[in-house]
Amino acid sequence: MTALGFSSEYYHIKIEELLQLCDSKLDLQLTNQFPHIQADAVILFIGQESKNIADSLFQGRDTLIKAQQQGLTHFSTLIMFQQRAPQLGILALLKPIRKKYLDFSTQSYEIALSDIIDNHLERNLKTEETAYNYSDHNKWGVPKEQRQSRFHGIDLSFKEHGYDKNHPMAIMLCRGLGVKDKLHQGHHRMFFCRKYHIEFVQVQFLATNSFTGHLNTFFLWLNKTLKYKQVN
Repeated sequence: MTALGFSSEYYHIKIEELLQLCDSKLDLQLTNQFPHIQADAVILFIGQESKNIADSLFQGRDTLIKAQQQGLTHFSTLIMFQQRAPQLGILALLKPIRKKYLDFSTQSYEIALSDIIDNHLERNLKTEETAYNYSDHNKWGVPKEQRQSRFHGIDLSFKEHGYDKNHPMAIMLCRGLGVKDKLHQGHHRMFFCRKYHIEFVQVQFLATNSFTGHLNTFFLWLNKTLKYKQVN
């Protein structure tokens, strides 16, 4: 397991938000260690919120400036992160241990909703009937009336104000089998984004560890074959 991990997908991130970041101080030639990554890729290097390590732009500033001059508002971006507990190897991918080392990016970013849908990041689809585990006995012990009230409150907020950027969804990098990005928080909001045809949403990225090298290739194949916790 190397010291760095990468998102399984590229995200169309708002250019303006990327250009506001400082350039990364990490001195590294990716093409030597990660030949599968395009040499001219725009790469966002997320920091660690709990340690106040800021997000930065690893490479691609000139590309983003040119894209912005051409009238583009969002650009396809790869996410890079420092493995949170590389010394633990595969153990850090087990849910109880993974939860202990999880850490968020220090900023949230506007991405295209289609990035979540088309890349099958959702683990389930919520509806009014299933929202907040509609049942008389759910594991959180929240009364049905309270869950319904919360659902309709969010519905009204979306209807009147659209997507609230102050409440970003969360995408966990390499969550599925240690290689596939998955939506971590926001499945209920996805319902309303579809309902009200929201084109762009705000997200925060988080990560623990990921597989690299041959293990990455194998588990990506396995993930695709099994469609592991995937909504099609």
